[in-house]
Amino acid sequence: MTVRRPASWTAVALGVASGFLIGVLFVVALGIGPAEQPRTRTVTVASRAPPLTGDETVITKTAVPDVVGERLDVAHERLERSGFLVKEEDNGLFGSVVDSNWEVAEQDPPAETLLERGSTVTITLDRR
Repeated sequence: MTVRRPASWTAVALGVASGFLIGVLFVVALGIGPAEQPRTRTVTVASRAPPLTGDETVITKTAVPDVVGERLDVAHERLERSGFLVKEEDNGLFGSVVDSNWEVAEQDPPAETLLERGSTVTITLDRR
């Protein structure tokens, strides 16, 4: 009669590692292919301006978005995304602490005015 000894911890660890490795190889063999290549889209805009000679400056003007009636946080985001600085004028004692509690009542300059990027747009606020 043969006496069987219980498996050692080394043998158990090797068995688990072998099983894991076989599983990984199986998943790879099933075809986890390469990641999808990102698509690139190139847009070319034709300019009617003559080419620059090197000592000239290009000034980009952008239309001011209409933010009257918008919440302050939304108005800030839209104006800053358009490239403008924002100056707030409110009637609050401590200013506009929570932006979502304020609404734009007026803006200067008005919407659709063409301004250089980096110009300041002043907004007057009312409590919502």
